Amino acid sequence: WEKDSFTLPGAVHGEMLIPGRGSGAVSILTGEEWMREQPLTGRRGSWNYRRRYGCNTLNASTHMLLFRTGVAGYFDLEHDSGTGNFSGFRSGCTANMIAADGVLNALDYTRTCDCAYSHQTSLAMIHMPEDTNIEFWTRYGGAAPDPNGHGINFGAPGRRVDVAGSGRIWHDRDGGLQRHPSAIKDNGGGLEWVLASAREGAGSKRIDDVVPGEYTVRLHFAELDADVEPGDRVFDVLVDDEKLLERFDIVEAAGGAFFGVVRESAVEVDASFDFVLRPAEDSKRPPKINGVEWIRNE
Repeated sequence: WEKDSFTLPGAVHGEMLIPGRGSGAVSILTGEEWMREQPLTGRRGSWNYRRRYGCNTLNASTHMLLFRTGVAGYFDLEHDSGTGNFSGFRSGCTANMIAADGVLNALDYTRTCDCAYSHQTSLAMIHMPEDTNIEFWTRYGGAAPDPNGHGINFGAPGRRVDVAGSGRIWHDRDGGLQRHPSAIKDNGGGLEWVLASAREGAGSKRIDDVVPGEYTVRLHFAELDADVEPGDRVFDVLVDDEKLLERFDIVEAAGGAFFGVVRESAVEVDASFDFVLRPAEDSKRPPKINGVEWIRNE
């Protein structure tokens, strides 16, 4: 087979041939476009990865693509969660990040380049999924949310994978409150990096493309305002018309600000449902939520 517009050198991942610059992958056997399929709706789209800009092609390992996307960047192949950045340094104009035996090596290959970018450096990184204070997020180009179970991280900067736990991908939704995960004093059975951001305000959110059936819904809360006292923020949480929490008070339930608390319920849902936050009449402050995840009960 032949293709006129396909950037080499590329990477072979199983039977998929991935181009050296961000665009659609193809079957190495036939040259046909490699597709992603949304598992519930069956919608199909080209498998591709995105990068902002950069003058190198990629290097690759089993679990990640490595390239320049402004600064040093990667695409998460293991979870198909999208493109992220290793901020603070740039990779070279020739691909110089190499993953080998659990270590990501980035050898300086920028000495002939005089454009104004981050500092020249050589470094190596090791995998530390248990350290929740290390912040790595992916932004775009990944698979659609899994209709059998995923998380929504309100106020977060992008996608992130729970690599130290369930392997579930958390997707970002709107929210205006952010702290560093190290500010969370106790996660209460949740995840510090989920509890460190939040959405404040009453209203509903529509969740689409869900496999109908029974789900375990886990609600993640942490008060990120040190001035909030018990009784200040009281609200109900509903899925459609089913009340999951009534007169819930984050500070009272968690034991203080910056302490996490998780509440879990089993609910029956259709292909979509409304997730609702409703303040109590005597509440001084609007509702707040940090994250919600749902797991299909087989």
